[in-house]
Amino acid sequence: MEDRNRKFYGKIIFKGKIKVNTGLHIGSQRDVSEIGGIDNPVVKDPITQLPYIPGSSLKGKLRSLLEIAENTKKPKEEQGIGDEKFFNRKIIRGSKEPIWIHVCENYKDAKECPVCRLFGSGGNSNFPARVVVRDAHLTDYWKEKWETGEELTEIKHENTLDRITSAASPRKIERIPPGVEFNFEIIYTIEDENDWKEDVKNLLSTMKMLEDSYLGGCGSRGYGKVEFIFEECKFRSLNYYFGKDYEKPIEIKENVENTINEFYNIFNKELEEIIKSISQNNGGDNGYKNNKT
Repeated sequence: MEDRNRKFYGKIIFKGKIKVNTGLHIGSQRDVSEIGGIDNPVVKDPITQLPYIPGSSLKGKLRSLLEIAENTKKPKEEQGIGDEKFFNRKIIRGSKEPIWIHVCENYKDAKECPVCRLFGSGGNSNFPARVVVRDAHLTDYWKEKWETGEELTEIKHENTLDRITSAASPRKIERIPPGVEFNFEIIYTIEDENDWKEDVKNLLSTMKMLEDSYLGGCGSRGYGKVEFIFEECKFRSLNYYFGKDYEKPIEIKENVENTINEFYNIFNKELEEIIKSISQNNGGDNGYKNNKT
């Protein structure tokens, strides 16, 4: 029988902004078909009609980048697609080519897998994700600009040319223009005192990889370049949630640019404090010590 024992040591919470550096298109289905309408609208909040970045889109992209990185590390005979390969789950998409992803089929394998341990697994035995990626909504500044009448999306006209006849097939793509910013929040749950550091490193590494890749569609045509601007990071221990401790901010220095490279340096200085907090939780009343600071 699989060991499904789960522990909880605390949460690491990352907050900041996602800055759009080139037009961003995360698509949505059209409500109605109309002559001259937009072929590919962006996803919008159904209540406010403001564009946002779905947490599922951001999490899915981060996971895909980590999957590719982990596949690269595997022995050659384990790389690639197929039931016995790293990309072992086929997703059928109607008449389109299927998509292959990585999914650990049992709890034990998922717990030891850098991908499934962080982002979760829906195999034969489910493994809950340790990371939560919230929907990223517009910052207050950009909401105010919208309220004063500024458009937060633009229409990009594109053509597909027939290679033989040169006939054009025009289409209209809605996208979020450069400069717009969204608030992000990513929460990592510490469930193991040994592998959480690898998980956080993988999370930050994939965010860094995403900055050199793209988010959303049409990436090969220049869309989707984004930048993560970290503004806040804090650690909340188990005791915090029961009123016995305070959250511990991980300071981002004012004289350091809020980029992932600089954030690595700052975060690494706080690792020992988090390790100490976790160690102190392994004794005392009900197995945990009061760790007020």
